[in-house]
Formats: sequence, structure tokens, C-alpha cells
Amino acid sequence: MENIAKDTTESVAALPSTVDFIGHHAGLHPDDVALCLNGRDISYNTLYQDIGRMVVAFRGFGLHNGDIVGIDHPNLYLHWLAILSLEALGVVTFSSERTRTPDMNAAFSTADLVICAPDNTPPEARRIHVMDEKWVDSVRQLTPEPPVAIAPAVAETPMRIVRSSGTTGTLKRMIRSARAREFWIRQYQFRSGFNRRSRYLISMGFHIEVFVDYVAACIRMGGTCVYDTRDSISAVLASQAITHITLPPFVLIQVLDSLPSGYQKLPDLTVFTIGAALPKSVRQRVLESLAGEIVESYGTQEIAPVCTIGADGIGRILPGVQVEVVDDNEQPVQGTPGRVRIRSDGSVGRYIDDPATTARMFRDSWFYPGDIAVLQDRLTLRLVGREDDMLNVQGIKFIPGPLEEQLRPALPVTDLCVTSIADENGASRLWVVVVPENADAMAVIRDRLPALLPTEMENVRLAKLDAIPRTATGKILRSDVNTALAQAEQNR
Repeated sequence: MENIAKDTTESVAALPSTVDFIGHHAGLHPDDVALCLNGRDISYNTLYQDIGRMVVAFRGFGLHNGDIVGIDHPNLYLHWLAILSLEALGVVTFSSERTRTPDMNAAFSTADLVICAPDNTPPEARRIHVMDEKWVDSVRQLTPEPPVAIAPAVAETPMRIVRSSGTTGTLKRMIRSARAREFWIRQYQFRSGFNRRSRYLISMGFHIEVFVDYVAACIRMGGTCVYDTRDSISAVLASQAITHITLPPFVLIQVLDSLPSGYQKLPDLTVFTIGAALPKSVRQRVLESLAGEIVESYGTQEIAPVCTIGADGIGRILPGVQVEVVDDNEQPVQGTPGRVRIRSDGSVGRYIDDPATTARMFRDSWFYPGDIAVLQDRLTLRLVGREDDMLNVQGIKFIPGPLEEQLRPALPVTDLCVTSIADENGASRLWVVVVPENADAMAVIRDRLPALLPTEMENVRLAKLDAIPRTATGKILRSDVNTALAQAEQNR
């Protein structure tokens, strides 16, 4: 992996750290609850003291400003303490999950240190620290550093290594600077309205970067972050008086489907969605039976949140973000579909160890996410689909997303994908790939499907999979679907 340039001294004020905010709240409201972990309350004072102890422990590891540390630990509290403590020391961190992918194996092999659980040591790592109970107990005996000394970070100081969720078609790693981190967190604060009465439910782990930022945004405003695995999400929402939660649409659908009879809607709950477009039928179900507000957004890991999507499917571009739609000659257009390009202070600027993809996606200070949209005016964006999702079926070009949205609620399926692959004669054929609700559903799907398809689509084929391949945030991996279909055809 390429070296990450160490920060240089600049004659500007350092950007704040989340640890600074925690110390502020610990001084003013020491007994306020910062975290509630499976029913155990952790005050701001306790959190700040625990960070101080872990900073002391990590100071003995011989890490230097700009070194890279990977964190792969299932204990959410320990994982977050490690992120915050290493940030205070000026160390760049990245988070992983126990099920690793090849891009993360490469990250482990080049990291200066990997922190992990006893039963999950990555063989690729050059240096490992096992964060077990014995070590944690020894840290608890340390005298915390009061107040915690924070390594100064200016705009371009590297802070985190994050992963894309498939914008380029494959997972990529990127360096997020202090400037970009601040932009992300402030966007979440702006959109959420977090305050000291907020209770944010952490629904997924820190290997999905948006949850690191959402937790930081809530904590910086003095709110409470809740993590509870003892019951279903719907039960925890009610029992813990949750005010905010972030979910990918496919998880949100699972929550809606599992709501018990007589479940009381939570009018003070705001649901944020990430990763994929939200079907209108799901939005309606959320507002009818689960929450008082739903906030859908469009953005990428490369550039930060771009716009908030309204009930009409139209996006309102967020402050601090500039969006253009350009034609094939790179000329800005309005009112007609074109390729989206974006710039903001949240941009990462490049991919790690991939100059070719960087040159294709980042050009002249713009990021090109590969999306097709219509810019109705300077602040209003209507997304149409993705360039790489565009299907060409015997000369007919279309984006599959809208058709998928129409088919999903009309068929007895738990998931669905529309794609195209070449048949035995080399002609492109449209496929509807379904995960049926039960063993009897395929017959119903076969009967209903023809009437639901546009009249110009002929010879559409139907296939069944056990699951539709998706990214962690819910985006369909259409190439993986096509591979599964091709293998199934070969085995026939």
C-alpha cells in the first residue's frame, strides 16, 4: 500500500476531535448517559475516563503520527474506544468485520498494527495486538490521562481509511482526511437535529463507516447512543425510547415485516436510510406503522451525503455540496438526463493503490459516481439510475430500478432483481430473478409476471435464487447475480 503522508505543521487552528466534545460534556454534564450497551449505562465521565486510560495504554505501543491501525473486534464499546484513543494519538484507523474480503486482507498486510479479538487473528497482519479480557482488565487499572492530550489535526491530516460500497463495481479503500470527516459529521448533525435528548440506535457495526459518523454526530451534541442485541430492532426502538436510527432499505423491510400485531407507531422516531433507493411502498409503510419521519439520502463514501430525497423522489441538494449533470461532451445540462458529477469538502480525492480508477472517477476536482440524473435547477436533482446498471435488451435501453420497484410489491417475493445476460445465441435477454416467499410462490409469480412487464419486453426469463447478492448497505451486486445465473444455466 502507498505511504500515507504524515501531517505537517500549519499556522492554522487544529480541527476538533470527537474526544474534545466528550471531554466538554464530561465536564458540564458528567452523569449524562453517553452510551447504553445492552442495558448498561455509560456516562460521559466514564467514557472520557476510559478513553484516557486507553490512550495511556496505546502510548506504550510505539505508534507514530500517521501510522495505520486496523481494528477488527466484535465488542462495540472496545472497538469505539480504540478508534477514539488512536485518533487522539494521531493514528489513522480502519474498521473491519469478522467476515473478511480480499481488499481487507491487503489492508491488514500493510497496516502497522492490527487490533483483534483472541479468536480472530488475521494471518496477513505484520503485527497483532489481541484485545482480550486480560489486557482490558490491565487497562482498567491505569490512571487516565486528564485531560486527554489530542494530536493536532489540520484539514488534510489523514484520519480514517474507509471503503466504498461498490460505486466503482469493486470495493475500494480511500483515505478520509480531518476536513472530510468534519464535513460528514456536520452533515449528519444538520440533517438529524441531534441534541442532548436524542437517543440514536446503533443498528450495525463500525465496519460500515456511516455508523462511526452517526455515533460521533450524536455524541458531539450530547445525546445518547444505544446498542442492544437482546431483542428485535422493533422492540428496542420502543423499550429504549429511540429517536433516531439508520437502516439500509433491505433491513428496514425486514423490520416492517416483523412488526408484531398491535405495534404502536413511534411518532418521535426518525428513520434514516442508506445504501439504496427506498421504494415508495416501503416509505408509506414506515410512516403508517413505524416512525413519524423518514429521511432518505443520496451520497457515496467518496464524496459524503449529496441530497435528501423527498416523498416525490426528488432530491434537495445539501448545503456545501455542488452538483452538475453533464452530457457526453462534459457540458453541464439542466432538464435532461446526464452523468452526475459532485464536489464537496467531504471528498476523499483518490483511491488507495489504484491510480487508474482514481483518474476515471476523480477529474478536475469533480467526482463522477456513475449515476444518471436530471438536474432540474441548481438545488434539485432527480436520480434516474446508474450507468453500469443500464440494461440493453435487443436495442431497448432502460434502468432496472424503477421496474424492480414496481414488481417487488406486486409479487410474493422477499427480494427481487432485474438483469440481463446473453443467451446461447449471444442475444441479450431480460431476466427477473426472485427470492420467493415460500415453496408455492413460484407458480403465482409465473402467472402474474407477464401482465406486470412493459409490452415491449418479450421473452423475459424467470429465475430463482436463495438470496440476491448485495453490499453491506443493500446495493444489488448485479454482476454477481449474472454470474449465479450463468452458472445455473451451465448446470442445466
